[in-house]
Amino acid sequence: MSKSKITNNDIAIAHKDYDVRGGGELVARHLADLFGAPLYVGRRNLENEPDEEPPDIREIDYSPLPDWLATRMIDAYGPLRSLAYQLVWQQQHDLTDYDVVIMSGNEPLWYVPEDDQTVVAYTHSTPRWQYDLFHDNDGLLEMGYNYVARVLYNHNVQRPDLFVANSDLVARRIKQYWNIPDDQIRTVYPPVETHKYSPTDGETGDYYLHLGRLADHKNIDEIVRTFNDLGHELRIAGKGPEREHLEDLAEENIEFCGFVSEQRKRELMSGAKAHVYPAHNEDFGMVPVESMAAGTPVLGVHDGFTRFQIIDGKNGYTYERGGDHLTEVVQEFERSGVDWSDGEISQFATDHFSVDRFQREMQAAVEDAQRRSEIDTDWDSLRKDGLEAGTSNTGSASVRPDGGENQ
Repeated sequence: MSKSKITNNDIAIAHKDYDVRGGGELVARHLADLFGAPLYVGRRNLENEPDEEPPDIREIDYSPLPDWLATRMIDAYGPLRSLAYQLVWQQQHDLTDYDVVIMSGNEPLWYVPEDDQTVVAYTHSTPRWQYDLFHDNDGLLEMGYNYVARVLYNHNVQRPDLFVANSDLVARRIKQYWNIPDDQIRTVYPPVETHKYSPTDGETGDYYLHLGRLADHKNIDEIVRTFNDLGHELRIAGKGPEREHLEDLAEENIEFCGFVSEQRKRELMSGAKAHVYPAHNEDFGMVPVESMAAGTPVLGVHDGFTRFQIIDGKNGYTYERGGDHLTEVVQEFERSGVDWSDGEISQFATDHFSVDRFQREMQAAVEDAQRRSEIDTDWDSLRKDGLEAGTSNTGSASVRPDGGENQ
């Protein structure tokens, strides 16, 4: 297989699943679009797929497991799902046809590549419960499972020619937890579609906003209780299992918008006074960047990569986790606002996190990985010299490495 240049037919993208509207799926779609490549996925859910799906999306072969068993294990989540992916991703014969395989997420790392394939691992994070959230595990069984999973990962993630981290924080995790050297890691921020957002999408109103999945680990109840006490208007957009519980907690100043369209999302972000973002140890965080692209400051927990996206007093404020600290930062924002205009906040997001930047840097990363995977011998120059001599001295004797002549 040729590795001299990138062509559309040389590359495949491999992503865990394509069944939710998440940041990982957005990255996988942009990778497929950028390289004109097929996207191989573990499973699909047509109802939850993003509106703009890749032109060529293919489900992987579940062998050696029967389809019915693989489907049940994957649907079960937890250890059974992890075991299913460990088995089925290892032997994906369709992927062996490509010069370059770009893996999005961790599950495809189980794939065993051909020795002449180039492998790039775009890493959204190391597995959370086995590494950075390991100390949050409850119970002996949970700890035991995550310990075994961590040992298995440590022995199976060494195959890529290049790791591409979605943030500087994830790059640190790759180095610390997987023992990957610095020179084998690049950081390329995800492709946030900043060009679709503008401060002019909606007139700034008198409300705060939170947008995201309504799940227990998102700490949204902390926002609700804080704004109950503050009395400021808060709009919460998104759906999830915690919605009913959160509605029971909320006072009349809090409105639940449910799932919103992309157009309505842009209007809400542009119109908000500030976006409140309480995520726990966020790997990257697309939603804060989208809000900034809309010209809206972000109030985020001083945690994860969020603390690096926010420049205190300019495009928002960070706060230590806890309702009292959130109260203080909202009060500070009410008193002082931020130094940057909505246009400057939007430009910051575009400069650092745009689709154009992602495309340029991913092209360069794949080219770098291809160079790394090339095999060079000490006598390659002799082969090159021999070819040049054969072209310019047709009919004459060629010189052997030992100094003799080939007639």
